[in-house]
Amino acid sequence: MSTSAASVLAWSGAGAAAAAALSLLGAGLLAQARAETAADLASLAGADALAAASGRPCAVAEEVAARNGAELVSCTRREWDVLVRTRVEAAPLPAATARSRAGPGPADLP
Repeated sequence: MSTSAASVLAWSGAGAAAAAALSLLGAGLLAQARAETAADLASLAGADALAAASGRPCAVAEEVAARNGAELVSCTRREWDVLVRTRVEAAPLPAATARSRAGPGPADLP
């Protein structure tokens, strides 16, 4: 094998490895963004349900998280706030997680 052929082969392998690494990074970033979006929407929906006198804000939050491709890991009602944590699988990477809180501002409390 000539030196130039070996060099081309080495650069091709390095390029393929770099492309694979960028693909994994992109998948991880996409999963993180999905987890964050689902957490924000779930907490907002839960807080809205709470403000509308629903006794099940976490059930609403769970449905919204699922509709956004995430699993609701935890949901807690703290006075007028709804705190959630979501998870999105990002195989072969670890799952992406996010947290969010929604509720009325201090001036809006009853």
